[in-house]
Parts: sequence; structure tokens; C-alpha cells
Amino acid sequence: MSLETIHTKAAQSLASLRDAPVRWTARMFRVDLALAREMQAWLYRSTSGPMPEHFRHGNAAACFALMSIAARKPVVFWGALIAIPALPLLLLLRWA
Repeated sequence: MSLETIHTKAAQSLASLRDAPVRWTARMFRVDLALAREMQAWLYRSTSGPMPEHFRHGNAAACFALMSIAARKPVVFWGALIAIPALPLLLLLRWA
């Protein structure tokens, strides 16, 4: 395996990791992936304007809220993703 192949695979893995919150929140709230990517692009824009109206209704609102947490406070986002499934396991271990 050449160094170039390792570098390419590492770059692909990093891109996949950066895209994970978008894919997970879109799947979690049953929002179209294209809409979730549009939300991410709006969050990372340097100029902020009024929030588009289609981000404010239905499942898109919850998806946008979670994506904004992932964009502004990534440690909180990843910590919650780990803590939510771990809580029942910790309670089971406590009472077992």
C-alpha cells in the first residue's frame, strides 16, 4: 500500500466523519438528505441572513436545531450521542 493510497483513504474517512452529523440528523428526523445538507451550508455561511422559511416547519425544525448544536458545540453533540444509548446500560449495571 502506497503512501498516496493511505492519504486518500484518510481524507475520505475524515470527510465521512465531518458528514456524519448531517446524515444522522436527517435520518433521525426523517428529513431529506438534500435539505439537511442545505441546512449545513446555511449554518457554515460567513454571512448570516434570515433563516429560510422551510427550515422552520415540521421535522425540519428539529433537524435544524440539532444540526446547529452539532455545528456550534460539537462536543455536546457527540457527548449526547454517546450518553443517550449508554444511560439504560449504566442503569442496568447499577441495579444488577
